[in-house]
Amino acid sequence: MTTAISTQKKLKEPIIVPGTKEKVTDLVVIHDPGKCTGCGQCMIGCAYKHYRTFDKRFALLYVNEDPNKKGMYVNANCSHCVFPMCLASCPKEAIYKDEKGIVRISPLICIGCGTCNQACPIGIPRLDEERKVYVKCDFCDGDWPMCVQMCSANALRLLPRKEAYEYVKNLRGGK
Repeated sequence: MTTAISTQKKLKEPIIVPGTKEKVTDLVVIHDPGKCTGCGQCMIGCAYKHYRTFDKRFALLYVNEDPNKKGMYVNANCSHCVFPMCLASCPKEAIYKDEKGIVRISPLICIGCGTCNQACPIGIPRLDEERKVYVKCDFCDGDWPMCVQMCSANALRLLPRKEAYEYVKNLRGGK
């Protein structure tokens, strides 16, 4: 079953979560492991956008070979959660949601303790060794994320949350 996927390159107004005052980004980055070649261009694009280096170690997302399936790749990137555990765990309140629903870490407040990394279900925040603070995806400040732009295999897609849910459900065989 093929579904039409709309292309939206900038964040719109955040979605208000029913029954709460929480806001969440209207878009998410989705990874299709069936299309991913493991080339690392997404990581290189991210590293260059944020650190002006082509070194993948500076990327704010991760693509690694699946240890259980040779030739298949898994991706980990921030989902800018409705109720982010990283935000809830930060002892200095350095993590916050901005007006677009993007979960951010303030480098001026972060003490580099790593609680956010431990609280995140997929360990997304990572230590910036030079600045001694934790960093994570900032959704390229609400513009079309560089990781998605650089993915020539179209394995990374930027989709509205509702479409993303259906897309991932179909990838998993309707589960």
